[in-house]
Amino acid sequence: MPVYKDKKRNTWYVSTYVEYRDGTRKRVMKRGFKTKREATRYENELMVDSSMSSSFNPTLKEVTDEYLAIYKQTKKATSYRKAESVARLRILPHLGNKRVQDITKRDVVLFQNKMLGKYTVSGAKRAHTNLSTILNYAIKMEYINVNVAREVGNIQAKVEKQMNYWTVEQFIYFIRHVDDLQYKAFFMCLFWGGFRKGELLAITWKDVDFKNNTIDINKTATRNDITTPKNESSVRALLMPLHTMNLLRQIKLQRNIKDDYFVFGSYYRHIHESTIDRNYAKYIKKSKATRIRIHDFRHSHATYLINNGYDIQIVSKRLGHSNISTTYDIYAHLYPNKETEAIKQMEKDFETNNVIQLMK
Repeated sequence: MPVYKDKKRNTWYVSTYVEYRDGTRKRVMKRGFKTKREATRYENELMVDSSMSSSFNPTLKEVTDEYLAIYKQTKKATSYRKAESVARLRILPHLGNKRVQDITKRDVVLFQNKMLGKYTVSGAKRAHTNLSTILNYAIKMEYINVNVAREVGNIQAKVEKQMNYWTVEQFIYFIRHVDDLQYKAFFMCLFWGGFRKGELLAITWKDVDFKNNTIDINKTATRNDITTPKNESSVRALLMPLHTMNLLRQIKLQRNIKDDYFVFGSYYRHIHESTIDRNYAKYIKKSKATRIRIHDFRHSHATYLINNGYDIQIVSKRLGHSNISTTYDIYAHLYPNKETEAIKQMEKDFETNNVIQLMK
């Protein structure tokens, strides 16, 4: 038992030899514990720490490589690419050569400041989150005991959300200048359906139901990969307006179509995202329309529904959000403020009863 009672001082102390995994052996003595429990706790912590010799103190890059190798096998390819990119471009250039046991809170704070100086607030926050995730993995592998990134906490700066959208009039002005039938249908689907770009690129002709005017969303495209949708709620049959479905019908009549061919592409290959971006830029220049991101077509669809008084449940369902709160968090500012109307109604309802004489 390495825990002993110091009868002269009426305290407890620890005296033991610690054997490290690299073969070294060191005697440790510490006095002044008020209770046996405190001394025992210290002794237990000492034993855990002793398992971490220099040979078991890898660099953050080594830990990151381990983590990403496992992540690649268990997560979607799109998620892996994002995690790998953040690690390679943001985390490792600053902390990659440091050994994980030597990373301090000060290192984390300095890292945060560097990220804020180089990236947006959301980008800096994402870098910190990924660093914390990697350090959690290091704890799991018993390289470290404490996640200093989690103890420091994420960056407190507020993320400024930028959202642009087109009105119906702006969209009509733009779409008049799109002379390619396939791209005209693509942009019509984006605006009138609120699709994510990857969802739209992934649809095949068997997903298009002309009888019921619906498009079945059950997969998503990212670069050359076709994977499952973002979440369970993203799987949905989206009812579409007749004018957009007629465009798709026209495309189908002009081609030799099989059910498993991509709607927006050639045979078994969908249009590449960079090709979409390039042609979109061409039509923006041609129309001289105010440029918005392609993802903002989705915001435009939501804005159209909200401004026309449709319930938030309809908006959430069409966008494929996992819950209504997500929709409200994004679009709450677009819903009209009914408070003034409510106060006027209160005044009207009370005045009609002549209960008290109000001063003029």
